[in-house]
Amino acid sequence: MKQRLRPSVTEPVVLMFSRSQVEACNVDAPLQLLRRLTEDRQTAIDSCGRISLVVDGYNDDPRELFEVPQVRAYIGRLDQAWPYWFFFLPQVDGSIKLLESCLCDTIEVVPGVTSIDFGQLERSLARHFIAMHRLRKELDLPEEICEEVAEGIIGMFRNAAVEKIEGDEYR
Repeated sequence: MKQRLRPSVTEPVVLMFSRSQVEACNVDAPLQLLRRLTEDRQTAIDSCGRISLVVDGYNDDPRELFEVPQVRAYIGRLDQAWPYWFFFLPQVDGSIKLLESCLCDTIEVVPGVTSIDFGQLERSLARHFIAMHRLRKELDLPEEICEEVAEGIIGMFRNAAVEKIEGDEYR
């Protein structure tokens, strides 16, 4: 039996932000591309779950991307102008985590383990789900696709959540 993979895996579209773009907080070029994704129904459907976010130029920086103020400001500015991420970001890479960790207060608890401010995350998730719902109505997108996307994102966050760690071992 041949395994069928989703386009997000077989044909991803990488939206790469250079360090110079980030430091200048120049969101014009990516916004042009992102806005084209929401111009019509078929383009949106064809791009569903395929747009991976990559920030280039910080590989030698020891900080996580969410710890770089310029990256946080850049992602925040993009998000204010275009909130439709959830329909377009894949659930198979770190794009959604990058987005939300830059939009919310986030700390690295131990290497590789982050903690995001829960109240801010709830508001951000609600904003992005509302935007996806609005996009669904505006472009008459299939409800079943939007429900599948929403269930996947909710599942991602449920699977990533851990109970509050008590004790001194992570302070």
